[in-house]
Amino acid sequence: MGKAVNRNDVARLAGVAPSTVSNVINGTKFVSDEVKERVRRAIEELEYEPNLLARSFKMNSTRQVTVLLSTLNNFDDVYRGMYEVAFPAGYSLSVIIANDNRVNYYNNCYAHRSEGIINLSRFFCTDKEYNKLISHDIAVVNVAPGRENFEVGINYVNAVEAFVNELLKKGRTRVAFLADTSRAEIEPDTRLIAMKYFLDRAGHPFDERLLRCYEENVVMLSSSEFGYNAAADILARHPDTQAIFCVNDYTALGAYKFLSERGIRIPQDISLCGCDDCLIGRYVSPSISSMGYDKTEFGRQCMHNILEQLKGNVEQERKIILYAEYRPGSSV
Repeated sequence: MGKAVNRNDVARLAGVAPSTVSNVINGTKFVSDEVKERVRRAIEELEYEPNLLARSFKMNSTRQVTVLLSTLNNFDDVYRGMYEVAFPAGYSLSVIIANDNRVNYYNNCYAHRSEGIINLSRFFCTDKEYNKLISHDIAVVNVAPGRENFEVGINYVNAVEAFVNELLKKGRTRVAFLADTSRAEIEPDTRLIAMKYFLDRAGHPFDERLLRCYEENVVMLSSSEFGYNAAADILARHPDTQAIFCVNDYTALGAYKFLSERGIRIPQDISLCGCDDCLIGRYVSPSISSMGYDKTEFGRQCMHNILEQLKGNVEQERKIILYAEYRPGSSV
């Protein structure tokens, strides 16, 4: 096995001091473009790979941001937006699937020296965990709802209003609401709040018996399995249901499968709408109506928020809201 290439080898080939190589890699001091290019060519020629772990201890900085997710479904565009901001700033992203309530994900992030945490999962910090993160200057987004921390959220009010108005035009007022999450999480959600408001405003109050939440299932299911079983249960108990709204398109696909298997025609017999505008929903027939927002921009805003906190910018906006729009397919 040959000797590993080190920083001194790169410096000799580039004709610079070893400290200059470090400055180019870490961006710690000004280096002219001409010298940067020489160092980069030397790195490429020698296939030099910096020891990032050792560097992180020396600089007391890992340049690492952790993203917590419940599922990878529909995450690619969000990740793209985060990466567009993180990479030029010299940060890398790690992704953890947080779907086990027995695990303390926040302590894991702290132990692995993450400098920032973006939470897109169902798990939120306890007060003790939150205070621990803040006391160690770890930047956080969406980790403690209801507190004056940093959040990037989605407002669905206008999208839900457009969906309800389309239903009302067709005389469909018995709307089921399927949420593959807990009742505690969905009750403050703008989608459910708006659904109840606009139906009530039209003189057709939402029937709470048509709400199904993930916690009501005995066995942990995927979103699509949940949608399939929830649609089956709803229609068995309430066959007069005229429309089904699902909080994501994967749940809608499960409901779609159940309806198709039972010969219940979409949209002739029942309307179906998902959320998040998943690409696969456009390629079934009839295509699934959905509600979407700019996922890439959402990712960018989450990462911008983290970086501003790490810079110590206390003047930045703490709550950033993006607005979803109704994207009709042919299933309503």
